[in-house]
Amino acid sequence: MNKLFSLLLGVTLTLVTLSCKEPTEVVNPGGSGKPSTDKPTARPGKVYTVGKPLGNATTTTIGPQGGKLTSADERLTITVPAGAVETAQTFSIQPISSTGPQSLGAGFRLAPHGTTFKKPVTITVRYDPALLLGTVAEALSLAYQNSKGVWVLAATSKVNTDAHTLSVETTHFSDWSVLQRAVLMPEVGFVKPGGNLVLSVNLLTEDLLVPIVQDTDVPEPFESPSTVVDYSTWKLAGEGKLVPAAFKASYTAPSVPPARNPVAISIKLNGPTVIDGKPYKELWLVSNVYIGAEGLTYRINGGKWVHTLSGAGAQLLSTAGGAFVSINTGGTDSGNLSGVNIQAYPPLVESEVGTDNLLTYKTFVQPWRLEGFPSFNLSDKAGELMYLHQYRVGRVLYASPGALSFYRFGPVGDYVIGKFELEKAGVLYPGKEMSESTVRIEGFFRIKRTK
Repeated sequence: MNKLFSLLLGVTLTLVTLSCKEPTEVVNPGGSGKPSTDKPTARPGKVYTVGKPLGNATTTTIGPQGGKLTSADERLTITVPAGAVETAQTFSIQPISSTGPQSLGAGFRLAPHGTTFKKPVTITVRYDPALLLGTVAEALSLAYQNSKGVWVLAATSKVNTDAHTLSVETTHFSDWSVLQRAVLMPEVGFVKPGGNLVLSVNLLTEDLLVPIVQDTDVPEPFESPSTVVDYSTWKLAGEGKLVPAAFKASYTAPSVPPARNPVAISIKLNGPTVIDGKPYKELWLVSNVYIGAEGLTYRINGGKWVHTLSGAGAQLLSTAGGAFVSINTGGTDSGNLSGVNIQAYPPLVESEVGTDNLLTYKTFVQPWRLEGFPSFNLSDKAGELMYLHQYRVGRVLYASPGALSFYRFGPVGDYVIGKFELEKAGVLYPGKEMSESTVRIEGFFRIKRTK
């Protein structure tokens, strides 16, 4: 279960003083945020609050001989070389919510604070390529929060796209996180049939694909100039209409949910063809846009999309066994008695935007399980037929392949957004033994949180 939550499992503690004492520098990432080839203007680093703990710290003692420490979720590893410390020191890794702009997953609080290592210590962070939404691995960078609250892109941060890791050498510890230097927003979009959605590319630096040669303060995210993205490459894969306008594009959805849902909207990055000695042909930012009315939409075996209504909304409920999320829908647009019930573990807080009550996520994935959460129940034909997240082979039950994914879990009054796939949903006629036949169910939801 720790691994489940660590994905997102990964990306803020009551205020504490951070240990990094490097002075805050004025960053010069350039650009005015408007399409222009003029000389860029300076962008100062933005001050952010400090992250909040998401769990207990993992600790170990490392002396002059060196050693390693890996976080409980196995996402981050500290490698201490021989001679980095003169005496035995307590090293620790604590997961925290990340306040860094455009964070990917949770952050980490590393200790000992206030110690300058005699030799650089290596921090290595794993990322899941399946969770890169609206961005690419080459646009990722490790960053730390300095004593003034400004996030700083580390100069020696490198991405290994084969091993799916980021690494950096540092002589000090602080709060660390993975930041996305370029993101196509929204990373995952939702629009009603016939509705309109505006997409844009947001940056943290303008020297996107050039290795960072010095620590760079992170400013407020800004819209991309033409030096970073190729305005002529906007593409739409699927139905609807896309109207490009420099670093932005306006998408108009078809009047009914299309068979291909979501549609994919993309734009290509400019930049050098060789990064850290490795050649790249093309790097594309892609946003998947779901088309459906508010509520929950599903289809069975690739058939027609069915939209169900949610009067109760999404709720965060508490029991003696812990908290869980409940999503209930009932009735369709045509008046059919079809409803879905989903229960799941609540996503962990990963990042905070603006206030403590506005929580966003970079995908929180929960594979289906036989016992516990998440669970899925689709009642069809006025309850005469049910589809479940488990299926039967002989006398043995198995959890369906597939998963439930949350893209957002906002506060009460805001939206809970996500999708689900069940590759082998079981078929049950109430009062009879569960059938050995299976169906494929897929769907998505955008439902207001009511509790």
